[in-house]
Amino acid sequence: MDGFDNKNHQEQHNAGGIADPSISPANSSAVASSSKGSSVLDSDLEQALNQTLSPDEKAAAPAASTAPDDHDHAPETGPFSNHVDLNNVADSKTLDRKQVGKQGSFEGSFGDKGDFLNPGGGNNTVIAGGGNDVIRGSGQGLNTITTGTGKDTIILGKETTNRIFDFDPANDRFVLQGVNPKDVIIAQGKNPGKGGLEQPLDSVNNALVIDKNGGHILASLTFAKAGDLNESHFSRLTGEANQSLKNEELKEDGFKNQRGDGQLNGTLGHDRLIGGKGDDFLYVGDDGFKLGTAKGGGGTEFPFKTDSPGTSELTPQLKNGVLSFNGSYKDFDGAPLFSQGEKELDPNAKILNGADPKALVDGFLKVPQDKEGNAISGTHLHFSPAEDSRGNFADATVVRYFENTPLDAKSGTLSGKFELSPEEQAAFLAGNLYVNIHSNVDVDGDGRAGFATGENRLNLNKNVVQFA
Repeated sequence: MDGFDNKNHQEQHNAGGIADPSISPANSSAVASSSKGSSVLDSDLEQALNQTLSPDEKAAAPAASTAPDDHDHAPETGPFSNHVDLNNVADSKTLDRKQVGKQGSFEGSFGDKGDFLNPGGGNNTVIAGGGNDVIRGSGQGLNTITTGTGKDTIILGKETTNRIFDFDPANDRFVLQGVNPKDVIIAQGKNPGKGGLEQPLDSVNNALVIDKNGGHILASLTFAKAGDLNESHFSRLTGEANQSLKNEELKEDGFKNQRGDGQLNGTLGHDRLIGGKGDDFLYVGDDGFKLGTAKGGGGTEFPFKTDSPGTSELTPQLKNGVLSFNGSYKDFDGAPLFSQGEKELDPNAKILNGADPKALVDGFLKVPQDKEGNAISGTHLHFSPAEDSRGNFADATVVRYFENTPLDAKSGTLSGKFELSPEEQAAFLAGNLYVNIHSNVDVDGDGRAGFATGENRLNLNKNVVQFA
């Protein structure tokens, strides 16, 4: 299955979401050579584009640089490296500048409810909505972005990294601000490291858009394939396009303008949200999406299919940054792991990936609670999508622990209430989280004691999370 190599997979049990410490060096392969610096012509173009910004956008953006060879490897942001060695990527290709057109006015492209979102500088999170949105990711910081649905446009600029959780090659595209198309490389990451939301930007699961002048990652598209991107996904920003994003222009189309620091909440209509130079959260609003019920069972557990008759379901709710769940499981072969106070595996429990039973349990026990203090359990929240259009992926790093309450030997209830960071909310609303239920202990003595590597998986994917 896509995104999973059973031979190389290693279970991770870190409830703090810390990246796998056993990352092996990526293999090197030759790619197109990179050149240092940027031309005066490109710098002049960037400065000219910045001059067409609205006053409120200028206040949120750093001044344009005009000196040649000015690539200073912007400070590392968060736990990520925002640069990549061009010898350590795969399937790399450069853009043909002649096939990259110019972006004219955005007038008329927003549809009935599209938004314009500019988080500015800093380490920001942007969660757009169900319309055709334009997101300016050129403030020289790190942006974590969930575009939502619709035909969305992300503006890429120098020294800015955009981690995009749900890029859709069929609908979404990029506009280059002050970046020459001939300097853009599209490639697939090769880094095998995992770690939940803190997986490296150049993960093997991610497609990369790179400025070859220094290897700066302009965009990291999680759970995407570089082969799906080409020149048709790119255009060059123009002053006319910038002009059409000014408050005066959008106000005529009913856009509600907000500017400030911290969290800015959108509406169900047109919004123009402008962040500051600090760390901002531009949010679709709690009424901007609807959530279904995730269901597990039927032998579909990925990556370890089971023959269990067990089924499960979970209904999520996200409000004011708090994600809560209510659900149940039934007809399980074994009780949920740790629900019986056990510290070792039942000899009848199945481990489908060949892991050492003692090491498996000991790995869990090393982290007796998650980052919020929720006690260890056999039901875990993880980061990766499955069973939607993107293919199947698995990252065993624990994001949160749920509460299991057995009702009898084979059934019980599931619950959880978690305070999510803006980045975690972006991951959830991108459909990038899943829950799995590890089981253990033959409570009813029928000789079946569950599946320690997971009896059911419930995918909180794009089929469960939908935008209004």
